[in-house]
Amino acid sequence: MNDEIQIIQAYSEASQDEFWKLLKSLKEADDYEGWSTAIYYRCATDLESFAGIFFPQFCTSPFNTFHYDTFKNCIFGERGYRQANAAPRGNAKSTIKVLIKPIHDICYKLEKFTVIVSNTSDQAESKVKDIRAELIDNNLLIDIYGRFIRGRKGATTDFIAHNGDWSCRILALGAGTEMRGIRYREVRPTKIILDDVEHSEEVENESLREKLKSWYQDVISNIGDEHTNIDFVGTVLHRESLLVHLLGNPRYKSKMYKSIVSWASNTGLWDQWKDIYIDLDNDHRLQDARNFFLANEPAMLEGSDVLWPEKESYYFLQEKIIESGIRSFMKEKQNDPMSDQEKVFDRDTIWWYDETPNGLLIEKTNTLIPWNQLTAYGAIDPSTGQTKAKSNKKPDFTAIISGYVDGKKRLFVDSDFLRRVSPSAFISQIFQLNEQYKYYKFGVETNLFRNLLIKSILDEKERIKKEEKKEVSIKFYDIELHENKEKRIYSIEPKVFHGWILFNKKKVSQEFMNQLYDFPKAQHDDGPDCLEMLFGLVNNKYTVGALDKETGR
Repeated sequence: MNDEIQIIQAYSEASQDEFWKLLKSLKEADDYEGWSTAIYYRCATDLESFAGIFFPQFCTSPFNTFHYDTFKNCIFGERGYRQANAAPRGNAKSTIKVLIKPIHDICYKLEKFTVIVSNTSDQAESKVKDIRAELIDNNLLIDIYGRFIRGRKGATTDFIAHNGDWSCRILALGAGTEMRGIRYREVRPTKIILDDVEHSEEVENESLREKLKSWYQDVISNIGDEHTNIDFVGTVLHRESLLVHLLGNPRYKSKMYKSIVSWASNTGLWDQWKDIYIDLDNDHRLQDARNFFLANEPAMLEGSDVLWPEKESYYFLQEKIIESGIRSFMKEKQNDPMSDQEKVFDRDTIWWYDETPNGLLIEKTNTLIPWNQLTAYGAIDPSTGQTKAKSNKKPDFTAIISGYVDGKKRLFVDSDFLRRVSPSAFISQIFQLNEQYKYYKFGVETNLFRNLLIKSILDEKERIKKEEKKEVSIKFYDIELHENKEKRIYSIEPKVFHGWILFNKKKVSQEFMNQLYDFPKAQHDDGPDCLEMLFGLVNNKYTVGALDKETGR
């Protein structure tokens, strides 16, 4: 073993260029044994070469700083280390740390029992299956190191990998799992890899955050022994998350990475570019914006620096901000999530419009959308009229939002109805509003009391037909919501910011706008909640069902 260590040490002293020149010369000389030997000894301490040689399908772009730091921090044979890294989404952190490195550990007999933990057991199991698949199907890996799996049958998410007379158990578990006492033969876990263990919604809940921290401190930190390695990698989802806690823990070697390392200094040119990019009335806006950038590229990129320029250019990341919104971008790409208490909708960025005899006039661009290009939509978020006992909060509003939609699928919010009224009153209001708007579609949120509400709406429709002798052509659709309400409202921020959702300056109520401006700190958010429903209905986000025969049911 000491002789092997000395050979590994000798190969590690060569530079990357020297190593690759050696491989080239051995291959040209058809010296396969020498070529294989060089790879075996060099890759023991060179995870970069190991990744490039055995997993080229995953290494299609040049490595970035995060990858190089990961390679550098992999010290051959090191025991008892603690690492925590925050890396942006889409930077191959799981590929390197949760796929390639565990396989490297198996190839060089570095671990005897590796536990891979993700937010859910399904996520962890998927990653362990990928490891097993590579051990079975990666022919070059098998040629150099031998066969690892004895037979293709057997468990795929808790399996034993063999390397000569040495073996390693690989186990997948979900976060929060009780794992005290787990062993492989006489061995407690020798390495624990925690990859994206925090949940994007649960992390917003203080009690759930504290529960996860307690589990980590009580279980993970004590599950092994003084030789156990712990490697935690993820994206910062909250400013008080477990990952943030570990990044500040002096026991851990840690670092945070951002997609945009430094922002461009010429914000004026980027503001002009954005105005071109988001001009929805310009069918050539994307190409025009690109041309503007190319004409001003040196000035627009001055001062900028990005983590992975070969894959995510500064231009690409600016497009990402427009696509997903600044809140999502700061969390997923910058590891800098906005506080849950920070206001989301900036009153200075609202797009307003005015009604004219000829159509809707967009204030910011002075663009007129003719009436014959507009279709009316509506939605209701009904209130139960209830609130928690001993709460000082008043009952929720029933919210009805009405608006127009143009050919580009922009939503022009025309009016709102926010009242604390009985079901009979808000059902009557729907039909009164239909007299004005002649809704093409009207969405009804039916999570709370679906059967009762639907029957009442359809009964009122039939009553109007019979007693008032009116033909009611309104098309009702029921909408069942499954996502967290706050998450849904957050999702429309970029749509409001970039003018996909516009507001009638004279008709939308101050109560509605206050709820929007004050979200998520507002006492009520029924208006924004209904707005998200309506925008989802317009853009076919929800699986909606028609409520009567008239609409095909």
